[in-house]
Amino acid sequence: MSDFYGELSDFYTSFFCRDMIYDIIKLGSCIVDKERKGEIITQFRLRENDTGSVEVQVALLSERINRLTEHLKLYPQDRHSRHALHGVIGKQRRFLAYLNRTNPEQYYSLIARLGLRK
Repeated sequence: MSDFYGELSDFYTSFFCRDMIYDIIKLGSCIVDKERKGEIITQFRLRENDTGSVEVQVALLSERINRLTEHLKLYPQDRHSRHALHGVIGKQRRFLAYLNRTNPEQYYSLIARLGLRK
């Protein structure tokens, strides 16, 4: 009798651990990896050593928003990721409002390059 419960607990442990590891791997895809981040930086930078301009920041946030959106399509009940998505969207909106205020020409060209608005 105790052998049955031992096998049952081993089954549940391996089953849930496998699912948890799979979920952790899938959740890791929400983060922009180094190679993709480097590509985005080189594509949107203004100067040679530019890594923190508004254009680069908005492009990186757009990539993160796209990845979080894809994650939420797979896991619609993930409230923590949804909350993080709302925070990232707010940060992107603030960057875009700043860019529109300070340099409207760059704002419109960035929006066209990213395809954010119609």
